[in-house]
Amino acid sequence: MIRSRSAFSYQECLTGKGIKIAIIDTGIDYTHADLGGCFGQGCKVIGGYDFVNNDNDPMDDHGHGTHVAGIAAGSGAGGLKGVAPDVKLYAYKVLDNYGSGWDHDIIAAIDKAPSDEIDIISLSLGGRGNPDDDKSQAV
Repeated sequence: MIRSRSAFSYQECLTGKGIKIAIIDTGIDYTHADLGGCFGQGCKVIGGYDFVNNDNDPMDDHGHGTHVAGIAAGSGAGGLKGVAPDVKLYAYKVLDNYGSGWDHDIIAAIDKAPSDEIDIISLSLGGRGNPDDDKSQAV
């Protein structure tokens, strides 16, 4: 059984307010209503970088990163809220429109997170694992 103040008072208590999450994935469709509809300061998706195209527009052209961002931080505009709807997001696009990418881009995104003062990194990625490879060491 999960015990929290909200379980007894029916009030929201764990919304993620003041927390920044980096979604390291295919980018985020920041125009989506559940994800704020905009990009930059004053928006839910406040920053990010496109490591695939080497530019400042981490727009999702695949869908997976947007899906992950919605689970984490969706506002409920579409009917369902994410786990922490009040967090701020950073979109680090490391996977292309086919969902494929390079380890060096993933590592670069992980390395960038501290400079953006990220609290949580989300990596919903597949592939082989080795605790001694560069990607695992970056994590």
